[in-house]
Amino acid sequence: MSQPAPQHFPAPAVETVSEREVRLAWERARLAEADADLAAGRYISGEEADAWLAQEMAEAQAAFEREGD
Repeated sequence: MSQPAPQHFPAPAVETVSEREVRLAWERARLAEADADLAAGRYISGEEADAWLAQEMAEAQAAFEREGD
């Protein structure tokens, strides 16, 4: 994601009209970015995603275990 959220968004039940508009604009921009990535072929298959996630989880677990020493 190239544009992180500008702030922590409040819970929808308590956000103001202007906060809602900011949140919705940010969400629309992220969806447009995702659509452009897909159209340009910038994605990985389900199997590749599963393999990537398994590797990330293994690395995180190893780091967690090292910190416990």
